[in-house]
Amino acid sequence: MPEHRPPPPSPGIAPHPDYEAASSPTTAPEELARLAADPSGGIRSRVAANAACPPPLLTRIASDHSAVVRRRVAANPSTPRAVLRALARDRDAAVRGEVGAHPAAPVDALRRLGHDPTAEVRRRVAANPNTPLETLVQVGAGARGAPRRYAPAVATREVAPHTPAPIASDPKREMQVRAARGATGPPEVLGTLAGDPAPEVRAAVAANRAMPHEVAARLAVDPSARVREAVARNPATPPALLERLARDWRTRVRRSVAANDATSPHLMARLARDWSPTIRAAVAANSTTPAELLLRLARDRHPQVLLALIGNADAPDGALDEIARRRSHSRHPHLLRRRAGRTSDVSQALEQRRPRPAPR
Repeated sequence: MPEHRPPPPSPGIAPHPDYEAASSPTTAPEELARLAADPSGGIRSRVAANAACPPPLLTRIASDHSAVVRRRVAANPSTPRAVLRALARDRDAAVRGEVGAHPAAPVDALRRLGHDPTAEVRRRVAANPNTPLETLVQVGAGARGAPRRYAPAVATREVAPHTPAPIASDPKREMQVRAARGATGPPEVLGTLAGDPAPEVRAAVAANRAMPHEVAARLAVDPSARVREAVARNPATPPALLERLARDWRTRVRRSVAANDATSPHLMARLARDWSPTIRAAVAANSTTPAELLLRLARDRHPQVLLALIGNADAPDGALDEIARRRSHSRHPHLLRRRAGRTSDVSQALEQRRPRPAPR
C-alpha cells in the first residue's frame, strides 16, 4: 500500500508545522518520537535526517518500511555504529551506499561493502577516508567475471567463485589511486600497485613519498610519460633517477625535474641550457635554483623564461636589474617588435615587481 504523502505547500502558504518541527534541531525528543510514528513518509524521513534525533529513536526507525527513511538514518551523523553495521546489510543499495560514505562506519562494515555487488556502493566506500587500505588495494582476479587485465595487481590467494568482484576491480579505479597516494604501510603494497595496468594508478604510486627506491627505479622507465613525470616531481626520488629523467625525451618529464625542489644545483645548471624555454622557465621559477644560475637566466631572450624569473620571489635583485638593463639597451629591436605582446608582458611584470620611484 503506497504511503500517504501530503501535497507540497502552495506558494504564499506556510509549510506544515510538523515538517518544520521534524527538521528543527530544537525540537524536543518526545515530539520527535511522535513525529517518527507519523503516517507521512516525508515527515518520518525528516526526523531520520535530523542530527538532533536521539540515537535510541534512530535505532527504532532504522527498520522503517520506507527505504528513504532508512537512507536518511544511514546518513545521519548521530546514528550509532551498531545501526550502521545492520544497515550495511540492507536490501536497498542506496541505503548501503550511505553507510559506505558515513564517516563513522565500522571497519568491518566497510570491508563487507567493499565487495558489494553494486558498483555505486563500492565507489562510495572508495571515497571514504576510513576505508582500510587492504580493502582498497585488494583485487579479486579469481572472482567470476573479474576483468583479466587486472591480473598483474591481483593477490595470490584464491577467491571463491561466488564472491563478488572486490572494490579495486571497478573501472574508475578511484580506490586504487587513493590507496597509492596515501599508502604508508608495507612496501609490498606499493610494489603491487606499481604493477597495475592503469597508468593513473602507477602515477599515484610514483607521486607517493613512501615509494621504495626499487619501485621508483622501475617507474622511472615506465612507458607512460605521466608516470615518469610523477617520479620526476617526487621530492623523494633518488638523485640518480633524477639525472636519468633530466634526459627524458618528453618535455613534461624534464620540466618536472626542473621544478623539483630536490634537484641538485649541477642538474639545474644542465636544465638551464635546455633547448625548450618551458624547461628553462621551470628552472627560473624554482625557489631552490642558485642565485648565480638565476643571474645567467636573466640574460635569456625568451619572454616565458623572463616572466618565470620575475615571478620567483627568491630571485636576486641583480637578476631583475639585468633584465631591466638588457631590455632598455636591446640590440635586436626587430625581435622586440615581433614579440610585442609578450615583451609588454615582461615589462609590465617587471614594473609590478619593482615599481618605479615616484617623482619628487
